[in-house]
Amino acid sequence: MIPAISVCIPVYGTESILLNCLQSVAVQQGLESAGLEIIVVDDASPASCATKFQENQLSSAQIVSQFQQTSRWPVRHILHEENLGLVEARRTAVEAASGDYIFCLDSDDSIPSAALATLYQRALELEADIVHGSAQVILAQEGCQLEGAALEKVLEANRRRVQNVFVGTLEGGAILQNTLVERQHNNFLWGKLLRRSLYLEALEQIPSMYCTMAEDVVLYLLIAHGARRYVGIPDVVYNYTVNTGISSNTKITSLERWEQVCSTASVFTVLFACLQDLNPPFTEEQRASIRKMCRFYVANNLHQLQHSVVPELQTEAYEILCDYWGEGLVKRIQIDMEKALPL
Repeated sequence: MIPAISVCIPVYGTESILLNCLQSVAVQQGLESAGLEIIVVDDASPASCATKFQENQLSSAQIVSQFQQTSRWPVRHILHEENLGLVEARRTAVEAASGDYIFCLDSDDSIPSAALATLYQRALELEADIVHGSAQVILAQEGCQLEGAALEKVLEANRRRVQNVFVGTLEGGAILQNTLVERQHNNFLWGKLLRRSLYLEALEQIPSMYCTMAEDVVLYLLIAHGARRYVGIPDVVYNYTVNTGISSNTKITSLERWEQVCSTASVFTVLFACLQDLNPPFTEEQRASIRKMCRFYVANNLHQLQHSVVPELQTEAYEILCDYWGEGLVKRIQIDMEKALPL
């Protein structure tokens, strides 16, 4: 049976919590007649590379092999020989998928047992290209550097982002306008059931690129641009874990990791290039929103440089930041931040 849904899970350095993610998919209810498949793409994670092998750490292939023995859903494991970044890990998964719909699930997160059936039912009922549900924020205690008011501020900011769902139906161009300009639903890939054909069309417009941060932006905006119908529902369909992985609040102690943070710049390089050929074209208002978003990410990188990068690396890290974003733009954003001007 060809499954209705393909759950796509990229893995890099998250083997210790991968099983919890997989088990949350294994217990999905109400999809017996529709079916689903799980596709795990290991993006050359250290535990899977012989030169970086960690003693007593199972590789993703070993974890998947053990999981397959009890899973009622088919599971496929794909290994990248070198680290290509999240866009390419997602590309590999979606191209290997066979379902009509894609559900993106990060390996450090999980989903409630009725999540996929809830989304799929609405997709069928309303012939939707995108079905978007809400999420709840879960704090991973290990490695957390924040506490008290500072921690609550971070948690609340994440709640606002992940629970930003437009409850209702949007058609055609209103979908892109709603997420990009009106900002009434978030541009995360996860938490949404996405028609695979639209996802593939978006990927066709994106050249091979290395990016580990904010890859959702370019992919979802292109998917939203081509979608005919969006349906937003209030149901919680995703458990979003804060303080794990590259986007966490832990200290940045290597230039390699800092380059991963700065790779966000690639998203906007590709996105601005894509805008040249899209039909219908983005409006000037939508382009202005993208420029504003770009400035936000530069400012965010500057904030991370100041507060997360260890002091001994800050000089080199600043140079890397300028290499990725352009020295002129970085300095303009710095001046605006110092003057507390709106970005």
